[in-house]
Amino acid sequence: MDKGNFFQKHPWVLHALIAIGVSLLIVVVVFIILKHYGRVGQEYPTPYVVGQYVDELESDNLQLQYVIIDSVYQQGKRGGYILRQDPDSGSMIKTGRKIYLTVTAFVPDNAIVPDLRSLSVRHAISQLENVGLHGGKLVFVDDPHHVVLEQKYKGRTVNEGRRLEKGAMVDLVVGRGSGSAQSIVPYMVGMSPTKARRSILSASLNIGAEHYDGITDMSHAIVYKQSPEYSGRTDTEYGSRIELWYCDKSVVAMEELERMKQRQIEDSIRALYEQGDDDTPSHDPYGLTGLDEF
Repeated sequence: MDKGNFFQKHPWVLHALIAIGVSLLIVVVVFIILKHYGRVGQEYPTPYVVGQYVDELESDNLQLQYVIIDSVYQQGKRGGYILRQDPDSGSMIKTGRKIYLTVTAFVPDNAIVPDLRSLSVRHAISQLENVGLHGGKLVFVDDPHHVVLEQKYKGRTVNEGRRLEKGAMVDLVVGRGSGSAQSIVPYMVGMSPTKARRSILSASLNIGAEHYDGITDMSHAIVYKQSPEYSGRTDTEYGSRIELWYCDKSVVAMEELERMKQRQIEDSIRALYEQGDDDTPSHDPYGLTGLDEF
C-alpha cells in the first residue's frame, strides 16, 4: 500500500507521529538548556573561608558571590573577620553560588549602661553582661553594705543611660560590708575565659594576669591552671587577684575534666563540714554552677 494513500486514509496516524516527534524535540532542547545553564553534574566543594577577612578573599574559577548577612562586634579584632559561613566548607555547590557570611563588625554597637548601684556584685555583673558590657576592676571601700556604690568607666563615674561601646569594661566601687570581707576562690579549671572571669568577679575577686599557652583561637580556650587554687574555704580577701592559665581544650581529655568536677564536689562537701555549717547554703558559694557545661 502506498504510504501517501495510507496517511490520506488514516490522517490521525500522521498527526500522532508529528506530535510524538515534536515532543521528543522539545524534550531534547529542554535537556540541553538545563545541562548548559544548570550545569548538571558540575558541582564543586565549598571552600573554607572562616578565619579570613572579607577584603582578602581571592576570586577563583567558581565565581562565588560572598554576601554578609550578619556582623558581631568583637573587641580587639578588626572588622570583616569571617566567623561563620553558609553553606559549610565541603558542601557541594555549583559555580556562581552565593556564600553567606557572618563577620566581625567594622563599627562596634552601643550599649546603654544600667543602674548598678545597691546591687550585689554578682547581680551587677549579670546586668552588665545582659546589655553587652563587661565587669572590670572591683574597688573595695569601707561601707557597712556589701553592694555596688558607684560605677566607673576609664576612671570616671558613669551614670545609667550613658552609651558605651559593646564590650567596654565598667569598674565597680563596692562596699566591704559589716561581716567578714573574705570570699571563696571559685574552681575554674575547664571553664572558658568568659565564664572564668564572670566567676571571679561574682566572688568579689579581681582578675589577675592571664596566660595563653599556644592559643590561636580563643573560642577553644579553657582554664587548665589557676592561682590561688580552689580550696573550698572562705579565706581570700575581697578584691584579691586570681591568675589564670589557658590552653586549647582539644589537648585536654574530657575524662580528666570529669575527675576534676567530681573532686570539686567532694572538696566542697568536705569544706562545709569542716566549717561547721549545718544549713545548706541558699546560693552557690563554691562555684559549682555550670560545671555540667565543661
